[in-house]
Formats: sequence, structure tokens, C-alpha cells
Amino acid sequence: MRALATVGLAILCFGAVVAQEKVKLSLELMPGGAASRVVTGKLKGEWAAPEPIPVELELRSSNYIIVANLTAEGDAIIQIQPQGTQVKGKIGETAMEWTITPSGDVIAEWQGIRFDSSKLPEEQRTRWRKAFTASFEVVVTPQGRIKSVKMPEFPKDLPRWSEVPLVPRAAHQIVTGLLQTLWLPMLPAEPVKVGSQWQFEMPLTMLDIDRTLTLPFSCSLTKLTWGEAVISVRAEHKGEVALPLRRLHPEDPRITIQKGQLDLKGEITFLVNMGVPQKAKWTQKGEITGTAEVENMAPTSFTFRYEAELDDQLVF
Repeated sequence: MRALATVGLAILCFGAVVAQEKVKLSLELMPGGAASRVVTGKLKGEWAAPEPIPVELELRSSNYIIVANLTAEGDAIIQIQPQGTQVKGKIGETAMEWTITPSGDVIAEWQGIRFDSSKLPEEQRTRWRKAFTASFEVVVTPQGRIKSVKMPEFPKDLPRWSEVPLVPRAAHQIVTGLLQTLWLPMLPAEPVKVGSQWQFEMPLTMLDIDRTLTLPFSCSLTKLTWGEAVISVRAEHKGEVALPLRRLHPEDPRITIQKGQLDLKGEITFLVNMGVPQKAKWTQKGEITGTAEVENMAPTSFTFRYEAELDDQLVF
């Protein structure tokens, strides 16, 4: 018993020493390295336009990530291949669905109107699948800073796009914006120990503007063990400026945020020895006020309050 107590004390002491050591947290990526990133969770809120309507949605998004190459500076060129998205639940008492299958078929349903691209003639279906499985490229530094993003151009002549219900298309814009604020490798430039703090700037690629805005995160190392580092991150933002969300298609509703506030918290687990993030838990609260405009119709003002809890994991 005394021997076991001695071993236990030694382990605790060694753990305390590890926690006080400084470590360099950086991505250790090699060409050909790959993983699937899966984000799941729930969003609850209230959409007022003008009367308040409860919103309750379940979310799932999956992407296949592969390291295509490394630059001479050591940055990673990453290809991200969509593997499906689902937004499903109720807005008020009405069922709503926006699903992109892993193969690129699209299912959208609202108020009894259901669109399913898998039922289209094969030539048209092939074009839809190509549009919704197109990969995009991200260049990141060893600390996870995003240097550039190259998005594919969505086809403006996709056949029968007008048959897709408007509300699922609008939900796609909002949920995509929410998911694009989540980023796993928010790493410091210098070695850190438990309690160290740093800042990280996240570019907001969901906005349809001719400049790049960033969302600042405050980060801290809260736990360090033999193989894992736990990083707590938080972003708080309030602003009043017209910011249109990026649309898939010119016929989609134009959603413009006029005023908003956001409180995003996350806990990221980083595998120190492997040099990759493993998972994260996110909570997000927000309120946005703006307008939604459909072609040939007057803009409608809205306020959207929401809370979301999301699990984020890399599957190797």
C-alpha cells in the first residue's frame, strides 16, 4: 500500500512539473495526411419578423480534410472536401430540412414543399452533385493562422434551383455562417505553459464583402498533460454595420446583418505529440438584427436570437 501511495505521489508531482513546463504548440502536418472533421449539435432560438417564432434545429456537418502539400515557408495547403450537411428541425410548428448528402444530392423541405435533386434527370443530377461536393483550399501556418481561402464558384445556371424552398436556403446561409466561426488550431506563436494567454484572429469568410474582417479570440492554455493540451477560447463581439451574408446563388434571399452581438466559447483538445487538434466543444449565444430580401419583394426586417451547443471532432 505504501508503495502504491509513493507511485501515485510521484505521478502527481510529475504531472505538476509537466503543467509548469513551456511547450511549443504547432501543427505537424505532412503531405497526404488526412482526417474527417465532424461537427454535430443543436441550435435553439427565436426568429422575430415581426412576430416571434421559436426555432429548434439539429445540425451535422462533415468534411474530409487532406494535406495536399507544404510551402517553402512551412505552411500547409489543405484541401477540404464536403461530406454532407444536415439542418433539420422546426421553425414554429413547421418542419424544415436542408440536407446535402455525402454524394452531393440535396433535399430541402418547407411547408409541405419538398425538393430532392436525386429525382432529377441524370444529367441535371450530376451537375447538382458536382456543385455540392466541390472542394476548396485553405492555406494555414503552423500556428493555424489562415493565410488564404480559395472557394469554388457556385454555378449560377444550376437547373431548377428556383424550385428549392426559400426558407431552407436562408437557413443554409445562417448555419454556414455559424459553423465558419469554429476553428480548431488556434495556436500561440511562442512556447506556453498553463495559464499563458494569447490572441487569435479568425477571418470571417461567410460575409459577402470586398474586404476581410476578422473575429478576435482570447485564448489560454488551461491544462497540459503528457500528450494533450487543453485550450480555452472566447470571442465576444458587438457591432452595428451592414454586413451581407454570402449567398450560394443570386436568387437566394439576401440576408444583411445590421446589428449583432456574439458570445462564443470553446474548449479545444490539442494532441501535442502528434501536432494536431483532436476535438472541441463549443457554446455560442448571439442576437442579430437585419433584413431579408427576396428578388422583386420589399426587404423584411428580422431579429434572430439563438443559442447553440456543438461537438467538433477530427476522426483519423
